[in-house]
Amino acid sequence: MKRSKNIEVVASILLLLSLLSAYPVYAAVEVTNVRLPSYELYEPAKVVISFAYTKNVTIQVSTLKTSLYKATTSPVQVEFEAGDIDLYSVSIKIFYENITVRQTIQIGFFEGGRPAKGIELDVASQGIILDMKLSVVQQPRFPTAEEIGEVMWRQWHSELATFERRQQDLVNKISDTVTTVGSLAAIAFALSVALILTVFHMHRKVAELSVWGIRHEEEHRKS
Repeated sequence: MKRSKNIEVVASILLLLSLLSAYPVYAAVEVTNVRLPSYELYEPAKVVISFAYTKNVTIQVSTLKTSLYKATTSPVQVEFEAGDIDLYSVSIKIFYENITVRQTIQIGFFEGGRPAKGIELDVASQGIILDMKLSVVQQPRFPTAEEIGEVMWRQWHSELATFERRQQDLVNKISDTVTTVGSLAAIAFALSVALILTVFHMHRKVAELSVWGIRHEEEHRKS
């Protein structure tokens, strides 16, 4: 009976050890937490994290909207791809069994329209947790040569229309001025003619009166 109990205890211990070996406990594992700054990337965006070989790699992603993304893991690399405009919170956990690994983790950032960027992290730990926030924004669009030419043509056409309108306004003003000056000139000419006729008539009357006075004086002398 006692021997049977001992066998059960030994079997229980062996079973417990097998379970512990199958499911390692990382509560006592030395963990390095790295919180990276927020990055703004043009869509489509891609982040690649490379590290030393391990089979215990996980990635968790949360978004503000219901955006689509792709996250893949391998024993030496994690890839995260996002094509939708959103704010992504990414957490990557890398663990090693019963060993402290000295390594340089390489992180590459790839985005549309701009050259790739990269950073390196030197760590020595059994567990690494990387947290980062990625703000994926719309890539700015630059106009083509045809669009620039179209805008320049429209601007030139608008300026030409404005110039023609101003020229027409100037011509109209000049025409109105010429009409006004012509009218004033006609009035001045008519007044001048009337004045000349009046002066001529007055001189004629004066001459007639002078002749009449001379004749009257001669008749008076004769009488």
